[in-house]
Amino acid sequence: MNICVIYGTERKGCTWHIAQEVLSRLPEAEVTEFFLPRDCPDSCISCFRCFHEENHCYQSEAARKIQDVMLASDVIVLTSPVYALHLSGQMKTFLDHYCGMWMVHKPNGGMFGKQGVVIASASGPVYRAALREMKDSLDFWGVAHTYKLGFTLMEISWDRLSPKLKQKIARQAERTAAKIRRGVARPGLKARMLFYGMRLAQKYIWKDTPDRRWWQEHGWLDRERPWR
Repeated sequence: MNICVIYGTERKGCTWHIAQEVLSRLPEAEVTEFFLPRDCPDSCISCFRCFHEENHCYQSEAARKIQDVMLASDVIVLTSPVYALHLSGQMKTFLDHYCGMWMVHKPNGGMFGKQGVVIASASGPVYRAALREMKDSLDFWGVAHTYKLGFTLMEISWDRLSPKLKQKIARQAERTAAKIRRGVARPGLKARMLFYGMRLAQKYIWKDTPDRRWWQEHGWLDRERPWR
């Protein structure tokens, strides 16, 4: 099993420790980690080439490298502390590089058999928006199943968390690791509904566009599907 982890900050704080709780329960996995913004400092420059050409970033070599690792992985993990009620700015900047891979444009068929994990933590009960924003990208990339871990910590130091809260985190980490180990046979209902909704739009509405030609070339407007 290969796991790709993208951390929404370089700081190894509480959110990093929560990710380690999950990873430590998957000792058989080969893990590749990226820390933002260090490993992808570039911003999207709105060149739109990912929409009109292939579904990868033409401006950022770092973004292409991470995309290759994600595509070669079985599990993609996105983490972010909550900044100003949302995910970190560097995580948002990172995700912007992959808009061309959203299902409404040119989805990559390799994403449909993967599992995803999104992790967020905050000092108060305000982590839901960050989880949703990261999960949106995984959903629209076609990731088959995504598991959410969000925690209200009321602390910025892992060492100062109460034993009771750490036990709660450990239990959820174990449940998530167990789901990952079971794997997925095919995309869940949401992923398939998004695919078929976008398929209808490509087939009957968005004609003679680069996106439609992408879908046609892959046979998805006929009987082919990006999952087994």
